[in-house]
Amino acid sequence: MPPVAAITQIGTTYLDVNGLVYPLMACVLPDISWEVIPLPAQGGGHRLGQPRFGQLTVRFTPPSMAPLAGWLEGLTSGRVDPVDLGVLHTDGNGKVRHHLVLKGCILTELRLPECSAAGKEIYAIEAVFEPERVEAGPLGGAVKSAAPGRAKKWLASNFVVTVPGLPSGRISRIGAVTLSRSLVREDDRFGGRLLVGALGFSPLALTVTGPDCAQWRDAVLKLTASGAHGDPVAIGVELRDTALKTVLADLSFQTIGLSGFSFDPSGGGSGAVTAIARFELETLKFQVN
Repeated sequence: MPPVAAITQIGTTYLDVNGLVYPLMACVLPDISWEVIPLPAQGGGHRLGQPRFGQLTVRFTPPSMAPLAGWLEGLTSGRVDPVDLGVLHTDGNGKVRHHLVLKGCILTELRLPECSAAGKEIYAIEAVFEPERVEAGPLGGAVKSAAPGRAKKWLASNFVVTVPGLPSGRISRIGAVTLSRSLVREDDRFGGRLLVGALGFSPLALTVTGPDCAQWRDAVLKLTASGAHGDPVAIGVELRDTALKTVLADLSFQTIGLSGFSFDPSGGGSGAVTAIARFELETLKFQVN
């Protein structure tokens, strides 16, 4: 997951969604630009056209962002739900010092982070929106967060994976997953309608270590020997607390099957036997408990 920068180092940044505000770990505001249009060939030169707004990227932890469930459901179902969002930044006393209102925002990406058993990173999701326009919002008021006051800390290292028919107790890494769709605006002669492309998923990559690698390899070689491909399979992931006892969230990846496999019996520099299995995704469900 590429890093996003915080707006500033002092105070707290919040996202306003339908009048409720939620804390952000980081935020990148949209760039503003004007398109450059070439003039007819006879005269040459260029002129400036309409203003364009870039993307809004926000990073947050799932328990602090209640709208996440609706965003994911809308994205996977193909709905287009434009929403007005606000980005507020407070000073050390909790007063709003910077406030932007982003009108007609459409969600185009959700980025789930890599989970590594050896890592210590916080489990944080990124959402990318494309706004229609940006305005200045009112300043000076105090912010009251709508997020739970004592949300449990989520770490990307605390997870349990279930893969039907294959051993999954030694899966040490789950690759980052991105859900994305494109937006294309038609020519103004046709009303400038906004068209939304199909939803795409990056593959789900699972890293297996130790003795389980041989069973994964044998299962894959059996498929290749028969000339067949793997059947669709639902892969489950539980995100757990630091004691690995309480399930904080459930992810269900519905795949169309195994699409790639690599195997390193030498273990490379680490000395541990590894295998990486890649699955093509069809849909995803995410439930915060």
